[in-house]
This record gives sequence, structure tokens and C-alpha cells, in this order.
Amino acid sequence: MTKPSALALLPLAIMAANVHADDVYEMDNVVVTASRTAQTIDETLAPVTVISRKDIEQSQASSVPELLKRVPGMQVSTSGGAGSTTSIYLRGTKTAQTLVLLDGHRIDSATSGSASLQIIDPDMIERIEVVRGPRSSLYGADAVGGVIQIFTRKGHSDPRLTLKIGAGSHGTNQYGLNYGGKVGGTNFNIGGKFFETEGYDNTSSKSNYSGDDDAYRNKSFTASVSHTFDNNVEAGVNILHSEGKNEYDSSYYMRPYDEFRFSTINAFLNIPVNDNWTTRLTTGYSNEMGENFQRLLDGTHKKNGSIKSMRNTASWLNDIAWADNQLLTAGIDYSNDRVDTKPNSYEVDSRYNKAVFVQNQSSFENSNLQVGLRRDKNEAFGYKTTGNISWGVNLTDNYRLITSYGTAFRAPTMMDLYYPGSESPDLKPEKSKNAEVELRGNLSQVSHWSVAVFQNDMDDMLLWDGVLRRVNNIEKARIRGIEATFSTQMAAWDITASATYLDPKNLSDNEKTKDKVLQRRARQLLSLDADRAFGRFSFGGTVRAQGKSYDDAENEDRLSGFVTVDLRTAYRFSSELKGELKLANLMDKEYQTALGYQGEPRGVFVSMTWTPEI
Repeated sequence: MTKPSALALLPLAIMAANVHADDVYEMDNVVVTASRTAQTIDETLAPVTVISRKDIEQSQASSVPELLKRVPGMQVSTSGGAGSTTSIYLRGTKTAQTLVLLDGHRIDSATSGSASLQIIDPDMIERIEVVRGPRSSLYGADAVGGVIQIFTRKGHSDPRLTLKIGAGSHGTNQYGLNYGGKVGGTNFNIGGKFFETEGYDNTSSKSNYSGDDDAYRNKSFTASVSHTFDNNVEAGVNILHSEGKNEYDSSYYMRPYDEFRFSTINAFLNIPVNDNWTTRLTTGYSNEMGENFQRLLDGTHKKNGSIKSMRNTASWLNDIAWADNQLLTAGIDYSNDRVDTKPNSYEVDSRYNKAVFVQNQSSFENSNLQVGLRRDKNEAFGYKTTGNISWGVNLTDNYRLITSYGTAFRAPTMMDLYYPGSESPDLKPEKSKNAEVELRGNLSQVSHWSVAVFQNDMDDMLLWDGVLRRVNNIEKARIRGIEATFSTQMAAWDITASATYLDPKNLSDNEKTKDKVLQRRARQLLSLDADRAFGRFSFGGTVRAQGKSYDDAENEDRLSGFVTVDLRTAYRFSSELKGELKLANLMDKEYQTALGYQGEPRGVFVSMTWTPEI
């Protein structure tokens, strides 16, 4: 586990400073999210999971939340079927405490603080990197539990056309097209996908909601183009757009549904100033719209309201190898959020955030050190300073010990502060301190394991008060955990497994919630994936286990633990044609991840993918 010098890594940093470059995706062992520079996975000083394009295709996943279930320490909660509101809990932190990036651009909602991961289609994605642990010293607010970065599809080598068609249970149909490649110094990709399902009755007998099937429809489009000039300057643009309709059950409205639109566009310019310095300029814009309707008894449709959030971002990033074994990363980030809600408006409907950050990576003979510091100025809350220090020591050629300490914060969203009827303008930002020790090992070239122990102490944690009907700060919360991962190849099987034990505790002085388990956090999580190829035929399966949790802060509404099993198979008829089949929830297990909403029942899904020679 010898650590290369920072100067030796700079060529990788130059390639990866543009996080969209094809070279990054072709080098499966290189990630950029953990330090905003290129690093090999085994040399990062944070636990990282990479879901590659190969993993996405092999899993046959129909949604991003389904893909994220394979991440150690990741818990997914859905309030309904496909396209419904989805929450993620990374190492016991809630959705808004995990920063989500799309091609380097923040996509968490300016209102709720959560990213609508359920509406991003996996066929639009090239790669996902998940960093566990705080990263506010690099990315600012919201990176309390970690960072999820999604990279959209990019072109590779010779241009290639892919056509996909599929169908399955619950009236599910999908049609997709993707065309991309590289011509000279230009990389390009364009893709489109239509997905629809009639859904299923996802409400339980304990709910007061209607019991009809809830349909979902999604139309997605992605495009990217980048060009590398003779002087190695690279420039490019990336676009993603999704729109559709999602039906759901409600105790307030009859047969309600939402219509949604989400768009994001990012542009970048990557300049290698000299052999030791590369600079990168980026700008981005995102727009998310949700409109709520209900179908009345007379067949007409009534619009109940709408909410729109917009964000502009810009950043300037510099990587400088200022000495042998020293790599300095420094930059400036800016974002401006705006919201537009109807029929009622927020008291404050816009705010900006400015930040400067610096990080230095030092490489020594048997260890490496990473130190980072960031200063944010939020229009609503003033200045916040966060930092991180990580130290990795190579105990032997096959064992590595990593210790780290980091601080993080999350500012209340405009919805937390100003939602009409639930205003709470005096909320304070959450603050977090996280300490972690991780031991990694290699049993062979194909067998790797890690064990991490961590504790995240939070002050002024933001929590919904169901009695007062508003968000409040609770004095203290603490999340302790131990996380183990293992991957290997055994008898031609690719096996990946993880197990997580959490102790997520509310430490507030409220006698009803003191020492209670934080809402919807399971203490035990287990994941196992196994896949094998037999010539043209491949077979795989996934086992997920989750312990009990509680749907309320007082721990009165218990959600039972459960185990689900999924199977998948594929057959390549020729170099151009491949068929796939997935059996979801093999045992037809009944379970809930949110009170009143049943998990996906057993279903069968088939698809055909044609990649013609052109």
C-alpha cells in the first residue's frame, strides 16, 4: 500500500479535475469525490463505495435508491411505490444530512433540503461515488453523513448506439436509447428513457389512505459534450432533464397526484496551467418543479398548489503540487437558492452561500496526511468554519490503519424556517463532530476487507415535532456505529458483503424522547451481492436484511425488521443482443420502511438490449 507522491498523482488530478472525463470512468480504481482530487480507492482516507456502469447494468436496478441499497451503512425508506418520496439514511444521518451532487452540482432541494433521487433513471448514469463520513471541510453544508456524487453518461471510444425495451409486473414498461462515443478530441453522449408502471396498492391496513394502485411515469433525457484542445485545455457541457407524474395515497385529498420536472445544466473549463498546477472553473443551474393535483368525483382535476426551487452555482478549483509529496487544493464556491411556492409564499424566498476552502495532502514513506479547512458565509446564518484531519498508516503491505476527525454543519432549509403555518424562523444550524478509526486489509489481489468504528455527535439537530407541527432543534443526538465490508472472487463468483450496527440515540432533555432511537433508523443492516458468468449466461442475487426501527420520535410506532431476496439473470444471444430477467422480492416478503406503506411485492421484469454495429 505504498502511497505515491502528490507530484506523481498530479497527472491523475489533471484528468480528474474535470470529474466528467472518460479517463476517470475507465480507471475503476480512481475516485474524485473523497478529496476533490484523483485518488485510488485503496489510498483514500475515507470509506468510499463506487457503483460503476457495469454494476448498474448487472444489478438491473430500476431506480437510484435501489442502487444505493448496496452501499454499506445505507438505509432506504420509501413512502409508496416507484417514484414516491424516498428518504436515505447514511450511517444513521437523515436525507438532508447527506450532500448529493450531480456532475459536481448540488441537487438537494432548496425547500426540503433533500434530493429527489427517485426520479433520476439509472440508465442516465455512468457512475456513482459514495463517501461515508463528514466532508463539510470540502463541500460545506449538508455533508454531515457523507457525499453522494452521481455522474451522468459520457462517450467512450468508438460511437455506439444502444436500444433497450422492457416490461414486467404491475404494468411496468420501459423504452430507452443511448448514443455516445469519442471522435478525435470530442466526447459526446445523448440518451433518452421512458419508464411507466401502474404500480401496486402500497398502503397497509393500518392507514387511513385509499387503497388503489399508484401509477408512476418518468421521461428522462441526458446529453453531454466535451472537447480537449491541442493545449490540453478541456471544456464541456452536461444536461439532464426528467419529468413525469406520480400518483400517491393521502388522507387529505381524494386520488391525488404530483407532476414533476427536474432539469440541470453544468458547464466546465479545465486548464492545465503548467506541470504542477491545474485550475478548473464550473458553473451550474438546476430547476425543480412540483405541482399537486387531485381527481374529483366528476372527473375534473383540481390544482392544489405548486413549489419551485432554483439554484445557481459556480466554483473555482485549483490543484497545486507545491513540493514533492505535497498536493494543495484550494478554491471558492458560490450558490444562490430561490423558491417560488403557491398559493402561499415563504416569508424569505432566496439566499446565497459563499465559501473558501483549502486542503493539503502530504505523502510520506509509510503514511499520508490530509488536512482541510473551509469557511462558509450563509446569508441567513452568517459564518461557519469546518475542518477535517485524516491520517493513514501502512502497518504492513496488506494492512492499513486510518484515523480521522471532522466537523460539519447543516443550515435549516427555507421550508424548515418559513413553511406557511409551520414557521420556525429562530432555528439554529445543526453542528456535528465525527471521529473514526478504520482498519483495511487485503487477503489477496481480489479479496479486500475493512472495519470502521465511528461516533457522530450532533448539537442542535433539526427534528420534526408532530405535536407543534414544525421543525425544532433538539439539544443533542449521538450516532455510534461499527461497519464491516468484504469483497472477493470465489469459485468464479464476485461477492460483496457489508454489515453495519448503529446506535442512533436522541439525547435531548425531553422526557418523551430522551435516549430513544432516532426516527426510522434501524440498528442492524446487512447486504450481500453475488454474481457469476457462465459463458453467455450470467446469474446473480442480492440479500438485504434490516433490523427493526421506529417511525416516530417517541418510539411508539414500531417497524419490524425484514429480509428480502432478489434474483437476476442475463443471456447474451450475440455480441449485439442481450436479454435480462429480474425477480424482485423472491419470497414476497411483506415489510414497511415507513409506517402505513408496504414495500415492493414480488415482481418479474424482463428486458432486451440491442447494441448494433454502426
